[in-house]
Amino acid sequence: MNNYLPTITFAFLLLLTGCKKSKESETPQVIDQKPATELDRPIYVSATKGKFGNRIVVTWTPIPKAKKYQLFKLNESTQEYVLTKETTDTTFTDLQITKPLTKVYYKVMVRNSDTEYSKFSDLDYGYTSGQNYVPFLSFGTEGAGQGQFSFVNHLEVDKDNNIYVSDEGNNVVHKFNQKGTFLERFYNGQGARGIVFLNNGNVVVTQAQYSNPYVKIMDKQKNVLKGWGTYGSADNQFLNIEEITTDDDQNIYVVDGSNNLVKKFDQNGNFLLKFPGAVRAPGQQNGPYPFGICFFKNKIFVTSPRNGQVRVYDKAGNYIKTWNTGASANAIKGKGDHLYIACGGSILKTDEDGLVKEDIGRSEIAGGHVSGIAVNSDGDIIALNVSTRKVIIFKQL
Repeated sequence: MNNYLPTITFAFLLLLTGCKKSKESETPQVIDQKPATELDRPIYVSATKGKFGNRIVVTWTPIPKAKKYQLFKLNESTQEYVLTKETTDTTFTDLQITKPLTKVYYKVMVRNSDTEYSKFSDLDYGYTSGQNYVPFLSFGTEGAGQGQFSFVNHLEVDKDNNIYVSDEGNNVVHKFNQKGTFLERFYNGQGARGIVFLNNGNVVVTQAQYSNPYVKIMDKQKNVLKGWGTYGSADNQFLNIEEITTDDDQNIYVVDGSNNLVKKFDQNGNFLLKFPGAVRAPGQQNGPYPFGICFFKNKIFVTSPRNGQVRVYDKAGNYIKTWNTGASANAIKGKGDHLYIACGGSILKTDEDGLVKEDIGRSEIAGGHVSGIAVNSDGDIIALNVSTRKVIIFKQL
């Protein structure tokens, strides 16, 4: 009997092994098998490389018979591809990027169902630049000809994104379209200064150098509707106008730098109130001098290039607080949830409390000095480099 034991045991083991294989074959892994219908795989998968500051856009060519695509992204920690998006589109915008200038890998497959899918596409990688603005266009040369600049400190945009550059050296306001094409000599004024557009389409222009009136309101046909202001220190007088702005009631605020005042008027030129624009900071050798002004989130923000301070007031001229940019602070504009401040060699993007969100254009403006800025309806920043007599447009990525 003992002679038969090994044979029986071996046969029994074979039986068990066969049963196990049979049981496994009842639950196949579909992904490891050839699908019932194998579709063409996606081709020309392309991820953007530094085109955007905070996102990567992945695109691929549409595939015949494809109903759904699955996009996979490499997880750097596990070194495994993770299903990130299932979509019917042939593009995907990845906003979950934590490190700029770091390669992120993607691949795509068609997957209509568990039995109808394709192989993976070839890999491609993308990365972000970490910047949200890039220089898109610049224009301007020194001179006295059409569209040329002599001494430029102020600029503004209208609702159509046309650009207006106040050239006090040539006593003119130049008008350009958003592509930098010269359109016209918009306004001739001795020592042209700040400019602002009212909601009804009228424009407020200012000038200096003992020319009267210092402030004018013109209609769309450039007819002068109202004018006021002479040289001096009285309520309706000015020594050296810089930037101007309007509030939500369309009242007009004029920065009078040499008088160290902000003066508020209604649209008829009636004087309403005044308040100091700047104060001397500890250790500051020269006197206080305000320059930039904007109305933002129901408050008035006033800058000083001599100490880098931004002083905040309510519409009644009551002082609220001060914060420091740490640099020469010239023009200031508000758009959306942010302030944009011309700070010499760059533009600071901050919140209303002065917390810096971004330092824009430092390498592009190196050696120059930005005095005037504007933000158009597309969110692009238009900067005026007084040193090089150029306008630089920074496009938002």
